[in-house]
Amino acid sequence: MALQVGAKALKASRARLRQGGDRLDAVGDTPTACLLLFYAAECGMKERLLTRGGHRDSAALDYQHDLRRMAKDLKMPRDMADRLDKLQSCRLQQALGTIAMADLHQAWRYGAKLDIEDEKAVHAALCELISWCEQD
Repeated sequence: MALQVGAKALKASRARLRQGGDRLDAVGDTPTACLLLFYAAECGMKERLLTRGGHRDSAALDYQHDLRRMAKDLKMPRDMADRLDKLQSCRLQQALGTIAMADLHQAWRYGAKLDIEDEKAVHAALCELISWCEQD
Protein backbone atom coordinates (compact mmCIF):
# COMPACT_ATOMS: atom_id res chain seq x y z
CA MET A 1 0.00 0.00 0.00
CA ALA A 2 1.41 3.37 -1.02
CA LEU A 3 1.51 6.31 1.34
CA GLN A 4 -1.28 8.81 0.65
CA VAL A 5 -0.60 12.51 1.23
CA GLY A 6 -2.46 15.73 0.58
CA ALA A 7 -1.58 18.75 -1.55
CA LYS A 8 -0.21 20.74 1.40
CA ALA A 9 2.33 18.02 2.27
CA LEU A 10 3.35 17.65 -1.38
CA LYS A 11 3.86 21.40 -1.71
CA ALA A 12 6.04 21.49 1.42
CA SER A 13 8.05 18.50 0.18
CA ARG A 14 8.56 20.17 -3.19
CA ALA A 15 10.03 23.24 -1.50
CA ARG A 16 12.23 21.25 0.89
CA LEU A 17 13.56 18.95 -1.83
CA ARG A 18 14.29 21.86 -4.17
CA GLN A 19 16.24 23.67 -1.46
CA GLY A 20 18.26 20.52 -0.78
CA GLY A 21 18.88 19.98 -4.48
CA ASP A 22 19.99 23.58 -4.97
CA ARG A 23 22.41 23.32 -2.03
CA LEU A 24 23.95 20.12 -3.40
CA ASP A 25 24.20 21.55 -6.89
CA ALA A 26 26.05 24.59 -5.50
CA VAL A 27 28.78 22.32 -4.10
CA GLY A 28 29.07 20.29 -7.31
CA ASP A 29 27.12 17.15 -6.38
CA THR A 30 24.97 17.20 -9.51
CA PRO A 31 23.74 13.57 -9.41
CA THR A 32 22.41 13.85 -5.85
CA ALA A 33 21.02 17.30 -6.64
CA CYS A 34 19.20 15.83 -9.63
CA LEU A 35 17.76 13.04 -7.47
CA LEU A 36 16.27 15.57 -5.07
CA LEU A 37 15.10 17.81 -7.93
CA PHE A 38 13.43 14.83 -9.61
CA TYR A 39 11.45 14.16 -6.45
CA ALA A 40 10.75 17.89 -6.01
CA ALA A 41 9.32 18.04 -9.54
CA GLU A 42 7.26 14.92 -8.91
CA CYS A 43 5.84 16.36 -5.67
CA GLY A 44 5.13 19.69 -7.32
CA MET A 45 3.33 18.15 -10.26
CA LYS A 46 1.29 15.83 -8.06
CA GLU A 47 0.33 18.77 -5.85
CA ARG A 48 -0.88 20.67 -8.91
CA LEU A 49 -2.85 17.64 -10.14
CA LEU A 50 -4.53 17.24 -6.74
CA THR A 51 -5.35 20.93 -6.48
CA ARG A 52 -6.64 21.27 -10.02
CA GLY A 53 -8.63 18.06 -9.78
CA GLY A 54 -10.13 18.88 -6.38
CA HIS A 55 -8.81 15.63 -4.92
CA ARG A 56 -8.24 15.10 -1.20
CA ASP A 57 -5.01 13.12 -1.41
CA SER A 58 -2.66 11.23 -3.67
CA ALA A 59 -4.85 8.11 -3.62
CA ALA A 60 -6.58 9.73 -6.61
CA LEU A 61 -3.35 9.66 -8.64
CA ASP A 62 -1.66 6.80 -10.46
CA TYR A 63 1.40 8.26 -12.13
CA GLN A 64 4.32 6.47 -10.45
CA HIS A 65 7.34 8.52 -11.55
CA ASP A 66 6.12 9.44 -15.04
CA LEU A 67 6.87 13.16 -15.19
CA ARG A 68 6.02 13.34 -18.89
CA ARG A 69 2.53 11.94 -18.36
CA MET A 70 1.92 14.33 -15.48
CA ALA A 71 3.12 17.26 -17.60
CA LYS A 72 0.76 16.23 -20.37
CA ASP A 73 -2.20 15.95 -17.99
CA LEU A 74 -1.33 19.36 -16.51
CA LYS A 75 -1.31 20.79 -20.04
CA MET A 76 2.07 22.38 -19.52
CA PRO A 77 3.40 24.74 -22.21
CA ARG A 78 4.34 23.01 -25.45
CA ASP A 79 8.04 23.92 -25.24
CA MET A 80 8.28 22.22 -21.86
CA ALA A 81 6.47 19.14 -23.16
CA ASP A 82 8.81 19.04 -26.17
CA ARG A 83 11.84 19.21 -23.88
CA LEU A 84 10.53 16.29 -21.82
CA ASP A 85 9.84 14.31 -24.99
CA LYS A 86 13.49 14.70 -26.00
CA LEU A 87 14.60 13.43 -22.59
CA GLN A 88 12.47 10.29 -22.54
CA SER A 89 15.63 8.24 -22.98
CA CYS A 90 18.86 9.46 -21.39
CA ARG A 91 22.27 8.04 -22.21
CA LEU A 92 24.42 6.39 -19.60
CA GLN A 93 28.16 7.14 -19.57
CA GLN A 94 30.60 4.89 -21.38
CA ALA A 95 27.98 3.76 -23.92
CA LEU A 96 26.32 1.42 -21.42
CA GLY A 97 22.88 2.07 -22.86
CA THR A 98 20.02 4.37 -22.00
CA ILE A 99 17.54 4.84 -19.21
CA ALA A 100 13.97 6.09 -19.37
CA MET A 101 13.25 9.44 -17.76
CA ALA A 102 10.74 7.82 -15.41
CA ASP A 103 13.57 5.63 -14.07
CA LEU A 104 16.21 8.34 -13.65
CA HIS A 105 15.63 8.50 -9.90
CA GLN A 106 16.91 4.92 -9.74
CA ALA A 107 20.05 5.76 -11.71
CA TRP A 108 20.91 8.61 -9.34
CA ARG A 109 19.91 6.66 -6.24
CA TYR A 110 22.04 3.65 -7.13
CA GLY A 111 25.02 5.54 -8.56
CA ALA A 112 24.72 4.93 -12.31
CA LYS A 113 26.43 7.72 -14.22
CA LEU A 114 24.53 9.60 -16.91
CA ASP A 115 26.03 11.18 -19.98
CA ILE A 116 27.14 14.66 -18.83
CA GLU A 117 25.17 16.54 -21.50
CA ASP A 118 22.01 14.52 -20.87
CA GLU A 119 22.34 15.09 -17.13
CA LYS A 120 22.69 18.85 -17.68
CA ALA A 121 19.60 18.82 -19.90
CA VAL A 122 17.61 16.84 -17.33
CA HIS A 123 18.76 19.15 -14.52
CA ALA A 124 17.56 22.19 -16.48
CA ALA A 125 14.24 20.51 -17.31
CA LEU A 126 13.65 19.55 -13.66
CA CYS A 127 14.31 23.11 -12.52
CA GLU A 128 11.92 24.39 -15.17
CA LEU A 129 9.21 21.92 -14.09
CA ILE A 130 9.58 22.94 -10.45
CA SER A 131 9.43 26.65 -11.32
CA TRP A 132 6.32 26.06 -13.38
CA CYS A 133 4.66 24.30 -10.44
CA GLU A 134 5.59 27.17 -8.12
CA GLN A 135 4.00 29.70 -10.47
CA ASP A 136 0.90 27.74 -11.55
